[in-house]
Amino acid sequence: MSDTVLVSDIVTYLRCPRLVYFANLLNNREPVERDVNARYLAHLLSKELALTYHRAAASTSEDVAEVLQTELDRIVNELPMIYRAELAGVDHSVIRDAAESIDTGAIGLQIIDVIRKTGRDELLARITPCAVEYAIYSDALGLAGSPDKLVRVGDCVLPYMIRTGNTPENGVWKPDRMQITAYAMLVEERFEQVVEYGFVEYARFFEIRKVVIRSGDRRRVLELRNRVRMIKGGRMPDRAQGAPCELCVFEEDCVAKRSLASKFW
Repeated sequence: MSDTVLVSDIVTYLRCPRLVYFANLLNNREPVERDVNARYLAHLLSKELALTYHRAAASTSEDVAEVLQTELDRIVNELPMIYRAELAGVDHSVIRDAAESIDTGAIGLQIIDVIRKTGRDELLARITPCAVEYAIYSDALGLAGSPDKLVRVGDCVLPYMIRTGNTPENGVWKPDRMQITAYAMLVEERFEQVVEYGFVEYARFFEIRKVVIRSGDRRRVLELRNRVRMIKGGRMPDRAQGAPCELCVFEEDCVAKRSLASKFW
């Protein structure tokens, strides 16, 4: 398991390869504290709420927004227990304030609109989880990860990701495509089936994107796995162009030094 790469490491690599390098050093250092701000809390709340959308979709059209609000109220109370370490010391009123930024009414209208377009049964088949954060390990792939949920469409188990950021105009963001591909490969190994597609949901807009799993993306996942392995073995890569350095907790440690060994990253 020492060479096993987390799917989240691949996503981190796509943000900036050096994030993988410095995060790996934390194994021998004290962890860096996360900035628990309103944006981060809204992300956690939105993700947890998205895991209940199937309950709202199963209700009558008049009750969708009410069901969502009831679920959000419950999540506000349970969030410190779900994310105990991350939210240690965070005042409950701060979580409540963050919840007010989530428009359950608008999300409810989106759910109703999708039901009209696709039908309630088809929508429920796509979004109802058969497992949540199901951990999958594969020695053959050298990968491990936990899709936000698994859904069953027909006889196939499919990976499903929840994102709380903005929605691209078409398709999904590149890191999301690589991540859902990696999860698809893990699901294939675990359930001994071919996974032809998965889903990425942009939760704040209830926008569900079907992602076809392509051979080129599978190959890219394995290439990224190998690069992450080399970084964790001690190879410091170049800093990525356009990396969000001003927001990075490792900014002071990161030295923009190019070398012959790193130029291939």
